[in-house]
Order: sequence, then structure tokens, then C-alpha cells
Amino acid sequence: MANKRDLKKYIKIVCGDIVGECIFAKLYFDGADAEKMDNIIVRTAILQTNTIDKVSVSFDKTLKSFDGDAKAYKKAHKAYFKECYKQLHEQLNDEVNAIVAEMNKAISQEQKNANKDALSK
Repeated sequence: MANKRDLKKYIKIVCGDIVGECIFAKLYFDGADAEKMDNIIVRTAILQTNTIDKVSVSFDKTLKSFDGDAKAYKKAHKAYFKECYKQLHEQLNDEVNAIVAEMNKAISQEQKNANKDALSK
């Protein structure tokens, strides 16, 4: 991501898409478990809030920590944020995969088969 604003937008888009799919499935798929879909929507909202809160981190060292060596400071600063955002991305992906698995469990097998048939045509 280029900056924090873009990262936050990405998180909102991903979570919004999940919620949209849940609402669509709940309203239009016969046999979809509405209560499970509602729980997934709440879980996704919590995921979005928690993940966006984790975006704003700060580097805990100053230039003085590196004896005034600006090059070493910039290198450590960049590595710190790269690792933070890598962990954030992995956590978000893991949670999204778990949510998608729950969504698949909330849809009836007949609907899953109909979806596969529609895609194969």
C-alpha cells in the first residue's frame, strides 16, 4: 500500500464486499442461514474496526537511538513498518478466509451446486 489512507480504504472495501455478499445470500438464496449470516456481518464489522485501528502504528525509536546516523534510522524505520504491515496483511487474510469458510457453511448444498452449475455454463 502506498499510504495509510489507501490501506484503510482497502480494508473497508474488503469488509464491505463480504457484508454485501452476506446480505445478498441472506435475501436471495433459499436455505441460507440468516442468523449465521447476521453473525458473519457483525464479525466482519468487528474485523474492520480492529484492523483499521492497527493501521496507525508508530516507530518507537528516534534518530538519537541510532547515534544520529540518519541512514541507519531510515533503514530501521522502513523495516519496522514493512514488518508491521506484513503482519497486518496476514492477519486480515487469515480472518477473511475464516469468514468465507463460515459463509460457505451457511449456504445450503443445493445452492452451492446451483452456483457451480451456473458458473460452468
